[in-house]
Amino acid sequence: MSELQISLLGVGVVVIAGVYLFNLWQEREFRHRAERAFAREHDDVLLRRAATEDRVEPQIWRTATQSAARDRDPQRAIDPVIDYVVEVSLARSSDGAELHEEVLALAAASRKPVLVAGRIDDGGWQDAGIGCGAEFSRLRFALQMVNRTGCIDPDKLAAFRDTVIKWAVRVGGEAAYGDITDAHEIAAELDRFCAEVDVAIGVNVVSMNGQPFHGAEIRRVAEAAGLRLEADGVFYYRGDHLSTLFTVDNHEPMPFVPEQMNTLQTGGITLLLDVPRVSGGGQVFDLMLETARNFASALGGVVVDDKRIPLSDAATEKIRAELNAILDKMNAAQITAGGARALRLFS
Repeated sequence: MSELQISLLGVGVVVIAGVYLFNLWQEREFRHRAERAFAREHDDVLLRRAATEDRVEPQIWRTATQSAARDRDPQRAIDPVIDYVVEVSLARSSDGAELHEEVLALAAASRKPVLVAGRIDDGGWQDAGIGCGAEFSRLRFALQMVNRTGCIDPDKLAAFRDTVIKWAVRVGGEAAYGDITDAHEIAAELDRFCAEVDVAIGVNVVSMNGQPFHGAEIRRVAEAAGLRLEADGVFYYRGDHLSTLFTVDNHEPMPFVPEQMNTLQTGGITLLLDVPRVSGGGQVFDLMLETARNFASALGGVVVDDKRIPLSDAATEKIRAELNAILDKMNAAQITAGGARALRLFS
Protein backbone atom coordinates (compact mmCIF):
# COMPACT_ATOMS: atom_id res chain seq x y z
CA MET A 1 0.00 0.00 0.00
CA SER A 2 1.44 3.37 -1.04
CA GLU A 3 1.93 6.33 1.31
CA LEU A 4 -0.83 8.17 -0.53
CA GLN A 5 -3.26 5.32 0.05
CA ILE A 6 -2.29 5.14 3.72
CA SER A 7 -2.80 8.91 4.07
CA LEU A 8 -6.22 8.76 2.37
CA LEU A 9 -7.21 5.85 4.58
CA GLY A 10 -6.19 7.84 7.66
CA VAL A 11 -8.22 10.86 6.53
CA GLY A 12 -11.23 8.64 5.91
CA VAL A 13 -11.02 7.18 9.41
CA VAL A 14 -10.84 10.66 10.92
CA VAL A 15 -13.86 11.87 8.91
CA ILE A 16 -15.96 8.83 9.81
CA ALA A 17 -15.03 9.18 13.48
CA GLY A 18 -15.92 12.87 13.38
CA VAL A 19 -19.34 12.19 11.87
CA TYR A 20 -20.00 9.47 14.44
CA LEU A 21 -19.04 11.68 17.37
CA PHE A 22 -21.13 14.57 16.01
CA ASN A 23 -24.20 12.34 15.70
CA LEU A 24 -23.54 10.95 19.17
CA TRP A 25 -23.40 14.51 20.54
CA GLN A 26 -26.68 15.40 18.80
CA GLU A 27 -28.43 12.36 20.24
CA ARG A 28 -27.16 13.24 23.72
CA GLU A 29 -28.39 16.82 23.35
CA PHE A 30 -31.80 15.61 22.23
CA ARG A 31 -31.97 13.15 25.13
CA HIS A 32 -31.10 15.91 27.61
CA ARG A 33 -33.73 18.17 26.03
CA ALA A 34 -36.34 15.45 26.37
CA GLU A 35 -35.39 14.80 29.99
CA ARG A 36 -35.79 18.49 30.78
CA ALA A 37 -39.13 18.55 29.01
CA PHE A 38 -40.51 15.70 31.13
CA ALA A 39 -38.76 16.72 34.36
CA ARG A 40 -41.94 17.14 36.38
CA GLU A 41 -43.62 13.89 37.33
CA HIS A 42 -47.39 13.50 37.06
CA ASP A 43 -49.48 10.37 37.55
CA ASP A 44 -51.12 10.27 34.13
CA VAL A 45 -52.04 7.31 31.94
CA LEU A 46 -51.38 9.13 28.66
CA LEU A 47 -47.94 10.18 29.77
CA ARG A 48 -47.00 6.65 30.77
CA ARG A 49 -48.33 5.30 27.48
CA ALA A 50 -46.39 7.87 25.50
CA ALA A 51 -43.21 6.63 27.17
CA THR A 52 -43.75 3.04 26.05
CA GLU A 53 -45.46 3.22 22.66
CA ASP A 54 -44.76 4.90 19.35
CA ARG A 55 -45.81 8.55 19.58
CA VAL A 56 -48.33 8.76 16.76
CA GLU A 57 -51.62 9.74 18.35
CA PRO A 58 -53.07 13.20 18.88
CA GLN A 59 -53.29 13.39 22.64
CA ILE A 60 -53.18 15.57 25.71
CA TRP A 61 -49.93 15.20 27.66
CA ARG A 62 -49.81 16.32 31.28
CA THR A 63 -46.23 17.45 31.37
CA ALA A 64 -43.82 20.33 31.21
CA THR A 65 -43.07 20.68 27.52
CA GLN A 66 -40.03 21.67 25.51
CA SER A 67 -41.32 25.11 24.80
CA ALA A 68 -41.13 26.03 28.48
CA ALA A 69 -37.39 26.35 28.45
CA ARG A 70 -37.50 28.53 25.35
CA ASP A 71 -39.91 31.21 26.61
CA ARG A 72 -38.28 32.24 29.85
CA ASP A 73 -38.56 36.01 29.46
CA PRO A 74 -38.86 37.10 33.12
CA GLN A 75 -42.11 38.64 34.31
CA ARG A 76 -40.61 41.27 36.53
CA ALA A 77 -43.54 42.19 38.78
CA ILE A 78 -43.56 40.53 42.20
CA ASP A 79 -46.75 38.50 42.66
CA PRO A 80 -47.80 37.77 46.27
CA VAL A 81 -49.77 34.74 45.07
CA ILE A 82 -46.70 32.87 43.85
CA ASP A 83 -43.82 34.69 45.58
CA TYR A 84 -42.69 34.57 49.20
CA VAL A 85 -41.77 38.16 49.99
CA VAL A 86 -39.53 39.65 52.67
CA GLU A 87 -39.68 43.45 52.78
CA VAL A 88 -36.85 45.44 54.33
CA SER A 89 -37.16 49.05 55.52
CA LEU A 90 -33.75 50.72 55.51
CA ALA A 91 -32.35 53.55 57.60
CA ARG A 92 -29.80 54.17 54.85
CA SER A 93 -30.64 53.68 51.19
CA SER A 94 -29.18 50.68 49.34
CA ASP A 95 -29.54 48.80 46.05
CA GLY A 96 -29.41 45.46 47.88
CA ALA A 97 -27.01 44.03 45.29
CA GLU A 98 -24.94 42.13 47.85
CA LEU A 99 -27.99 40.36 49.26
CA HIS A 100 -29.38 39.79 45.79
CA GLU A 101 -26.28 37.74 44.94
CA GLU A 102 -26.66 35.73 48.14
CA VAL A 103 -30.30 34.82 47.59
CA LEU A 104 -29.73 34.04 43.92
CA ALA A 105 -27.11 31.48 44.91
CA LEU A 106 -29.41 30.15 47.61
CA ALA A 107 -32.33 29.75 45.21
CA ALA A 108 -30.29 28.15 42.43
CA ALA A 109 -30.51 24.69 44.00
CA SER A 110 -34.31 24.88 43.94
CA ARG A 111 -34.38 26.24 40.38
CA LYS A 112 -36.67 29.04 41.50
CA PRO A 113 -36.26 32.67 40.36
CA VAL A 114 -35.73 35.61 42.69
CA LEU A 115 -37.10 39.10 42.08
CA VAL A 116 -36.11 42.30 43.84
CA ALA A 117 -38.13 45.52 43.90
CA GLY A 118 -37.19 48.85 45.44
CA ARG A 119 -39.01 51.97 46.49
CA ILE A 120 -37.69 55.47 47.06
CA ASP A 121 -39.68 57.28 49.75
CA ASP A 122 -43.28 57.59 48.49
CA GLY A 123 -42.51 56.63 44.89
CA GLY A 124 -43.65 53.47 43.15
CA TRP A 125 -41.97 50.09 43.24
CA GLN A 126 -39.43 49.32 40.52
CA ASP A 127 -36.87 46.68 39.60
CA ALA A 128 -33.94 46.73 42.00
CA GLY A 129 -30.84 44.78 42.92
CA ILE A 130 -27.80 43.99 40.81
CA GLY A 131 -27.06 46.60 38.17
CA CYS A 132 -30.17 48.69 38.79
CA GLY A 133 -28.16 51.91 39.24
CA ALA A 134 -30.33 53.24 42.07
CA GLU A 135 -30.61 52.99 45.85
CA PHE A 136 -33.84 52.55 47.76
CA SER A 137 -35.25 53.15 51.22
CA ARG A 138 -37.37 49.98 51.00
CA LEU A 139 -36.60 46.70 49.28
CA ARG A 140 -38.68 43.62 48.61
CA PHE A 141 -36.94 40.29 48.05
CA ALA A 142 -39.24 37.71 46.50
CA LEU A 143 -38.62 33.99 45.99
CA GLN A 144 -40.97 32.21 43.57
CA MET A 145 -42.43 29.21 45.37
CA VAL A 146 -43.86 27.17 42.47
CA ASN A 147 -42.87 26.47 38.87
CA ARG A 148 -42.62 23.42 36.64
CA THR A 149 -39.86 21.96 38.80
CA GLY A 150 -42.42 21.69 41.60
CA CYS A 151 -43.02 23.35 44.96
CA ILE A 152 -40.15 24.75 46.99
CA ASP A 153 -39.18 22.92 50.19
CA PRO A 154 -40.09 24.64 53.48
CA ASP A 155 -36.48 24.54 54.69
CA LYS A 156 -35.30 26.40 51.59
CA LEU A 157 -38.06 28.94 52.09
CA ALA A 158 -36.90 29.42 55.69
CA ALA A 159 -33.27 29.73 54.58
CA PHE A 160 -34.27 32.47 52.15
CA ARG A 161 -36.17 34.36 54.85
CA ASP A 162 -33.32 34.03 57.37
CA THR A 163 -30.74 35.23 54.85
CA VAL A 164 -32.72 38.40 54.19
CA ILE A 165 -33.29 38.97 57.92
CA LYS A 166 -29.56 38.65 58.69
CA TRP A 167 -28.72 41.14 55.96
CA ALA A 168 -31.33 43.56 57.29
CA VAL A 169 -29.78 43.35 60.75
CA ARG A 170 -26.30 44.00 59.31
CA VAL A 171 -27.40 47.16 57.51
CA GLY A 172 -29.58 48.44 60.34
CA GLY A 173 -32.91 47.72 58.64
CA GLU A 174 -36.11 46.02 59.69
CA ALA A 175 -37.61 43.00 57.93
CA ALA A 176 -41.28 42.10 57.55
CA TYR A 177 -42.36 38.66 56.32
CA GLY A 178 -45.12 36.08 56.37
CA ASP A 179 -45.38 32.76 58.17
CA ILE A 180 -43.40 30.01 56.47
CA THR A 181 -45.89 27.22 57.22
CA ASP A 182 -48.85 29.18 55.86
CA ALA A 183 -46.94 30.24 52.76
CA HIS A 184 -45.81 26.69 52.01
CA GLU A 185 -49.32 25.26 52.44
CA ILE A 186 -50.64 27.77 49.91
CA ALA A 187 -47.75 27.01 47.56
CA ALA A 188 -48.31 23.25 47.80
CA GLU A 189 -51.99 23.68 46.92
CA LEU A 190 -51.05 25.92 44.01
CA ASP A 191 -48.57 23.31 42.82
CA ARG A 192 -51.27 20.62 42.88
CA PHE A 193 -53.54 22.84 40.82
CA CYS A 194 -50.78 23.54 38.29
CA ALA A 195 -50.13 19.82 37.90
CA GLU A 196 -53.81 19.30 37.01
CA VAL A 197 -53.79 21.87 34.19
CA ASP A 198 -50.20 21.42 32.97
CA VAL A 199 -51.23 20.04 29.60
CA ALA A 200 -49.76 19.98 26.10
CA ILE A 201 -51.84 19.04 23.07
CA GLY A 202 -49.94 17.06 20.45
CA VAL A 203 -51.04 16.41 16.87
CA ASN A 204 -49.02 14.09 14.64
CA VAL A 205 -48.67 13.90 10.87
CA VAL A 206 -47.30 10.59 9.60
CA SER A 207 -46.54 9.17 6.19
CA MET A 208 -49.56 7.74 4.40
CA ASN A 209 -47.76 5.20 2.22
CA GLY A 210 -44.72 4.37 4.32
CA GLN A 211 -42.44 6.69 2.36
CA PRO A 212 -40.47 9.09 4.58
CA PHE A 213 -40.92 12.85 4.60
CA HIS A 214 -37.92 14.79 3.29
CA GLY A 215 -36.41 17.50 5.48
CA ALA A 216 -36.16 20.08 2.70
CA GLU A 217 -39.88 19.74 1.96
CA ILE A 218 -40.78 19.92 5.65
CA ARG A 219 -38.81 23.13 5.94
CA ARG A 220 -40.42 24.61 2.81
CA VAL A 221 -43.94 23.92 4.06
CA ALA A 222 -43.12 25.10 7.58
CA GLU A 223 -41.66 28.42 6.45
CA ALA A 224 -44.58 29.01 4.08
CA ALA A 225 -46.87 28.59 7.10
CA GLY A 226 -44.93 31.15 9.13
CA LEU A 227 -42.84 28.75 11.21
CA ARG A 228 -39.13 29.28 11.71
CA LEU A 229 -36.48 26.70 12.54
CA GLU A 230 -34.50 27.75 15.62
CA ALA A 231 -31.20 26.69 17.14
CA ASP A 232 -32.68 23.87 19.26
CA GLY A 233 -33.88 22.00 16.18
CA VAL A 234 -37.59 22.86 16.49
CA PHE A 235 -39.84 24.98 14.27
CA TYR A 236 -41.69 27.77 16.11
CA TYR A 237 -44.88 29.62 15.27
CA ARG A 238 -44.61 32.83 17.25
CA GLY A 239 -47.17 35.49 18.05
CA ASP A 240 -46.98 38.94 19.61
CA HIS A 241 -43.79 39.73 21.55
CA LEU A 242 -42.27 36.54 20.07
CA SER A 243 -44.37 34.32 22.33
CA THR A 244 -44.60 30.70 21.20
CA LEU A 245 -48.04 29.64 19.96
CA PHE A 246 -47.10 26.12 18.89
CA THR A 247 -44.10 24.15 17.68
CA VAL A 248 -43.30 21.52 15.05
CA ASP A 249 -40.80 18.87 16.08
CA ASN A 250 -39.40 15.74 14.50
CA HIS A 251 -41.57 12.70 15.21
CA GLU A 252 -38.40 10.64 15.54
CA PRO A 253 -35.75 11.08 18.26
CA MET A 254 -33.58 13.61 16.45
CA PRO A 255 -33.98 17.40 16.24
CA PHE A 256 -34.23 19.21 12.92
CA VAL A 257 -30.61 20.32 12.47
CA PRO A 258 -30.53 23.19 9.92
CA GLU A 259 -27.41 21.90 8.20
CA GLN A 260 -28.96 18.44 7.74
CA MET A 261 -32.45 19.36 6.53
CA ASN A 262 -31.63 18.68 2.87
CA THR A 263 -30.67 15.08 3.64
CA LEU A 264 -32.96 14.35 6.60
CA GLN A 265 -35.78 11.83 6.27
CA THR A 266 -38.41 11.09 8.90
CA GLY A 267 -41.60 9.12 9.30
CA GLY A 268 -43.55 12.02 10.76
CA ILE A 269 -43.75 15.34 12.57
CA THR A 270 -45.40 16.46 15.82
CA LEU A 271 -47.18 19.76 16.35
CA LEU A 272 -47.39 20.79 20.00
CA LEU A 273 -49.44 23.39 21.89
CA ASP A 274 -48.32 24.17 25.46
CA VAL A 275 -51.75 25.07 26.86
CA PRO A 276 -50.93 27.07 30.04
CA ARG A 277 -48.43 29.30 28.25
CA VAL A 278 -50.58 30.31 25.27
CA SER A 279 -53.24 33.02 25.10
CA GLY A 280 -56.32 32.25 23.02
CA GLY A 281 -55.74 28.51 23.21
CA GLY A 282 -58.91 27.62 21.30
CA GLN A 283 -57.98 29.71 18.28
CA VAL A 284 -54.38 28.53 18.42
CA PHE A 285 -55.53 24.90 18.50
CA ASP A 286 -57.60 25.52 15.36
CA LEU A 287 -54.60 27.16 13.68
CA MET A 288 -52.32 24.28 14.70
CA LEU A 289 -54.80 21.72 13.38
CA GLU A 290 -55.14 23.60 10.08
CA THR A 291 -51.34 23.71 9.82
CA ALA A 292 -51.15 19.97 10.47
CA ARG A 293 -53.63 19.32 7.67
CA ASN A 294 -51.64 21.56 5.33
CA PHE A 295 -48.50 19.58 6.17
CA ALA A 296 -50.36 16.34 5.49
CA SER A 297 -51.59 17.60 2.13
CA ALA A 298 -48.20 18.91 1.02
CA LEU A 299 -46.13 15.97 2.26
CA GLY A 300 -48.47 13.14 1.30
CA GLY A 301 -49.19 12.34 4.92
CA VAL A 302 -52.17 12.04 7.22
CA VAL A 303 -53.19 13.42 10.62
CA VAL A 304 -53.83 10.30 12.69
CA ASP A 305 -55.45 9.09 15.88
CA ASP A 306 -53.92 6.53 18.23
CA LYS A 307 -54.73 3.69 15.80
CA ARG A 308 -53.20 5.46 12.81
CA ILE A 309 -56.69 6.26 11.56
CA PRO A 310 -57.26 9.77 10.16
CA LEU A 311 -58.29 12.13 12.95
CA SER A 312 -62.07 12.32 13.03
CA ASP A 313 -64.23 15.36 13.67
CA ALA A 314 -65.51 13.67 16.83
CA ALA A 315 -61.97 13.22 18.17
CA THR A 316 -61.14 16.83 17.33
CA GLU A 317 -64.21 18.08 19.19
CA LYS A 318 -63.30 15.96 22.21
CA ILE A 319 -59.84 17.53 22.35
CA ARG A 320 -61.35 21.00 21.93
CA ALA A 321 -63.82 20.37 24.77
CA GLU A 322 -61.03 19.23 27.11
CA LEU A 323 -58.95 22.26 26.13
CA ASN A 324 -61.82 24.65 26.87
CA ALA A 325 -62.41 22.96 30.23
CA ILE A 326 -58.77 23.49 31.19
CA LEU A 327 -58.85 27.13 30.10
CA ASP A 328 -62.05 27.75 32.08
CA LYS A 329 -60.48 26.15 35.14
CA MET A 330 -57.41 28.37 34.85
CA ASN A 331 -59.53 31.50 34.39
CA ALA A 332 -61.57 30.62 37.47
CA ALA A 333 -58.34 30.36 39.47
CA GLN A 334 -57.15 33.75 38.13
CA ILE A 335 -54.26 32.10 36.30
CA THR A 336 -55.10 33.04 32.73
CA ALA A 337 -53.30 30.93 30.15
CA GLY A 338 -50.55 32.97 28.53
CA GLY A 339 -50.78 35.68 31.20
CA ALA A 340 -47.89 36.91 33.34
CA ARG A 341 -48.76 34.66 36.28
CA ALA A 342 -49.13 31.56 34.10
CA LEU A 343 -45.87 32.24 32.25
CA ARG A 344 -44.04 32.32 35.57
CA LEU A 345 -45.76 29.28 37.06
CA PHE A 346 -45.32 27.15 33.93
CA SER A 347 -41.65 27.90 33.39
